[in-house]
Amino acid sequence: MSRFIHYTKPFLLMLIFVILWTASVQGTPAGNQTWTEEPWDAAQESQAAAASTLSNPMAFNISGNEPSTIRLGDSRINYSDYVAARETGELWVRDGGVWSRYQQATVGEEVDLIVRMPEYGKADIYLISYANNSIKHWNMNFQKGYSLLKLTAAQSGRQFVILAAKNVPSNALIIDVSPVPEAVQNLPVDVTAAAPGRSKVTIVSGRIKGYDVYVDGVFYSSDVADGAMDGIASFIQGRDGTHTVTISQRDGQGNTINKNEHTKEFKRDTAYTLRIS
Repeated sequence: MSRFIHYTKPFLLMLIFVILWTASVQGTPAGNQTWTEEPWDAAQESQAAAASTLSNPMAFNISGNEPSTIRLGDSRINYSDYVAARETGELWVRDGGVWSRYQQATVGEEVDLIVRMPEYGKADIYLISYANNSIKHWNMNFQKGYSLLKLTAAQSGRQFVILAAKNVPSNALIIDVSPVPEAVQNLPVDVTAAAPGRSKVTIVSGRIKGYDVYVDGVFYSSDVADGAMDGIASFIQGRDGTHTVTISQRDGQGNTINKNEHTKEFKRDTAYTLRIS
């Protein structure tokens, strides 16, 4: 009996050491993750880029937000009568409780776009300017179901918006953008009121590619939002205070394979960079 205890004790000590070492390795984050920050002038950056902008897709819960009316040209129908089996992506302009495929706006005004995707995946959005003979392109990740985007047109004239997923185009939207009246252009601009509490966040990773970015559980951006899978994602954080930024990488079937969270305090007029190596 004493010989059994004599030989078993070193084995048990070794087993405990292996268990503790394994637990410590599993609890250590893979790679180095560091934050840096510097002052950021939101007004100067927005003036330097006089181009139409499209926000990253934001989560949109259709339950409780269904439109009362769908407008197709001069026809109006109830949303409940319109809903049916749909296999392609859809685009809508939201104006209060009415969704349509035509809208009038003014240069610099935000227009709410509703995107419906039959499944999770990447899609291309094209903004075609008839008056300026130009095309602007965004490539984004969309969740299955509905997403909200905010389009800010920088040029006047007729604009066409088209969504394409898996080489299948959606319906087209027409947005007629009017120039800002001269009397309004000459008014002084209150930068504080125009951009309250905004900060810029950039994520740079040489190790993780094709990831999505969530802020407080809401989808904000992705690695491929700028059209390239390069490990870089950038977005504007519109609120001061402490928020949780989640980086989530999926496989080809939409399953999460890499996820990490960062809770941090964000301050206005500051550019933050998270480097993951």
